[in-house]
Amino acid sequence: MKTRQLLASVLASALLVAAAAGCGDGGSAAAESSEPQAVQSGAADGQTDLDNVNEEGYPVVKEAITVTMMGQKAGIHGDWDKMEFFEIMRDMTGINFEFDTPASEVLEEKKNLALNSGNYAEVLFGTNLTRDQQVKYGSQGILLPLEDLIDRYCPNIQTMFEENDGVRASMTAPDGHIYALGQLATSPLKATAMWVNIDWLDALGVDPDDLPTDVDGLFDLLVRFRDEDPNGNGVQDEIPLNVFDDADKGDGLYRNMMPYFGVLHPEFYVDDDGKIHYGMTDDNARVAFEYFNKLWAENLISHDAYTQSSADAIAKGAEGLNGAGFHALPRFVFGNMSIEKEATYPMMPALSSAVNPEQTCVGGTGISQGVFALTDKCSEETAAAMMRWVDYLYSEEGSWLIHYGPEGHIWEYSENDPSLHVYIQPTDGRNVEEVRGGEITPDCGVSCPKWVRESTEGAWDDVQQQARIAWSEKNLNPYVKTALPDLFLTEEEQAVIDMYYTDAKKYRQENAAKFVVGDKSFDEWDAFVDGMHSMGVEEMIGAYQSAYDRWAEANK
Repeated sequence: MKTRQLLASVLASALLVAAAAGCGDGGSAAAESSEPQAVQSGAADGQTDLDNVNEEGYPVVKEAITVTMMGQKAGIHGDWDKMEFFEIMRDMTGINFEFDTPASEVLEEKKNLALNSGNYAEVLFGTNLTRDQQVKYGSQGILLPLEDLIDRYCPNIQTMFEENDGVRASMTAPDGHIYALGQLATSPLKATAMWVNIDWLDALGVDPDDLPTDVDGLFDLLVRFRDEDPNGNGVQDEIPLNVFDDADKGDGLYRNMMPYFGVLHPEFYVDDDGKIHYGMTDDNARVAFEYFNKLWAENLISHDAYTQSSADAIAKGAEGLNGAGFHALPRFVFGNMSIEKEATYPMMPALSSAVNPEQTCVGGTGISQGVFALTDKCSEETAAAMMRWVDYLYSEEGSWLIHYGPEGHIWEYSENDPSLHVYIQPTDGRNVEEVRGGEITPDCGVSCPKWVRESTEGAWDDVQQQARIAWSEKNLNPYVKTALPDLFLTEEEQAVIDMYYTDAKKYRQENAAKFVVGDKSFDEWDAFVDGMHSMGVEEMIGAYQSAYDRWAEANK
């Protein structure tokens, strides 16, 4: 059913609700018991709290309530209390909010101050609760366990768990409780693409459907980019593969290309047998880095890869210098262009190698952790009502609403195909995103609770988006693996990681770069691996192995 029809039917069922009945604040401190429990609060008129909550249908509450909510205000956001999304949800559910929205730049400071001082809201929305924070504040009783509420009030969240393997386990803390909901994006765009310059392929007579499927074929193509003047300017100025890693110190390159050699991540990943690895200590990691060094020595990869920014790399693409590069869209590799032109750029397939005969690339879990939680400030009524409220966002129409808003603001149905959507371009000088974040929804610059289906990504009458999905489904999706599911660590396991991780990462990155650029001989590789082991790699692997085993057991 079309989004507008679904929204209309839901809104039509909403009742006229009374004026706000006040905040459902239980006001209790964190429970002293080691077993977190939902806070109970009695009703002065003798009714139970839940008498005001409709277990199905809309509105959610019979008499309006006002709930306190802490969120984060991204730079692109207008006032949350004026956003179309919250107004629609208020009219549909009968739930109003008093907002506390610190700027994103100070969110962590304000969030930690609130949670540690006891002066926090009933609802935490889009506040990026880390897994560590969920464990800490859940065990203290500040965050309410949600699993029983999910079972009673949340059919859409239950469906999400049932249809997506591992998602429930990835939102479950070590003590078995779910303290926060995550966002799930089951996108048809499952891995980072290496985009290839279509003009250079045309100049060399290479069919985009005949791109290489192994690292040797990639090497040969990059050599042709270097030697055969595909940009046609008579100068050997081509950058066959341009990468930028000023922030990640090379990790972007390693994460994207080490999987071709069977190493799914430079740090922690799990193999098909459930064994945790530290990628840089695998035997195949050396093979991968010998390949990277060969690319560097042959001038097939940008020699400012470790220092240039994304903007630097894009500028070179705009000058016609880039042959290929990893990014979300071709425009971020080759410079601005029309969407019609952008749709012609192909994706390099996932690649194989002599040590990894299966084409392989890596995608994420699709989960953004800690986007919605309830605190012990909630009454029983508020907890039940808010779980019904948030469950709607995990329906297809609710997910669309929080992401794009209602029809007629930034989108409408396509005249070419009424099953697809097109953006409405603003006429006041702003772009679509500025309108979306300024007036429509907080789900612009902030991860919010929702379940994005694959159909959402493909629901646009946009030639570039349709081409992007088609290339991904052909060249990447059949070969995608996940390096590691989202894992919760116990406080003891986290202490092990905290003890070793920072120093080990610094040592790894410094030495990895030296191997790539030739400042270290590969005769020193074994000594490097020994150094990694001396810096706590085995201890960290043990911590992650325990966490993974617990996740796997919960996922049975």
